[in-house]
Amino acid sequence: MWKVFVRLLEYAPLWIFIKTARLIRYEKRIKFGGFIVSFAIRSIPRYRNRVLNNLDLIYPELTKHEKNEFLINFSRNLGQTFTEFLFNEEFHAKQSIKLTNSDQLEEIHTAKRKKRPIIIVSGHLGPWEAIRAILKRNGLETAAVYQKSKNNFYQPYHHKVISAGGTPIFQANRKGTVAMIRHLKAGGIVCVMIDQAISSGRYINFLGKPAKTTFAVADLAIRYNALLIPAYSIRQKNTNLVRVALESPVPVSTPETMTKKLNQSLTRRIRENPTQWYWVHNRWK
Repeated sequence: MWKVFVRLLEYAPLWIFIKTARLIRYEKRIKFGGFIVSFAIRSIPRYRNRVLNNLDLIYPELTKHEKNEFLINFSRNLGQTFTEFLFNEEFHAKQSIKLTNSDQLEEIHTAKRKKRPIIIVSGHLGPWEAIRAILKRNGLETAAVYQKSKNNFYQPYHHKVISAGGTPIFQANRKGTVAMIRHLKAGGIVCVMIDQAISSGRYINFLGKPAKTTFAVADLAIRYNALLIPAYSIRQKNTNLVRVALESPVPVSTPETMTKKLNQSLTRRIRENPTQWYWVHNRWK
């Protein structure tokens, strides 16, 4: 009973934020969310310290002033992304998104017509839901893999906002994996993130430092002859525009080689837009 009460107390501020934010026009709501989350990250020691520790590891050359500026820009971007995610249905309908290259889009359409499985691979960079949004606008419904929320009060809303980007969605567990494989074998499209910390896996360089990395995505692509396409979304400065880049498919080789290529691709994109990555994540634990 006590745990239920604690979970309710944890969810209450978010519930209030969602209800309050709905009263604000969408564009201003995103900026408002950016301010609130930015303030929280910079004020709560656990989050602030994790970001700064990650920066010490990856960008040790930054001065204290540069790290603080980085923290401000990062937290503002994350706040906007978090708010966009909470109102994902409106994000998909209203957000200005442009695709940087249409050639890869045609390749996906060709694979889809042939019922070839397609795996879109990305990371928590920029407003990542823009990838599924631009694909959906081009007639490509994209499934997703997600982590169930630890808060049972929030979980129904969590499921709802992820489903707004495309269905079906698969929980990251054994049952969800079986369903996802069935979807791929039927010629479906699945979007997965590869930058989370995991307890198992092999150490592969990520942003220049060894990090435990799963080979599961590459294994799936090899086993089911899936098209494996890295994709990224980047928020443009001083504008409401998000640009989505679809890269060339990763050539089939070994799981290790393919996974290294995915990590190298994501690393390059993060280096280009470092404040838009999810630095609050404990990736190198």
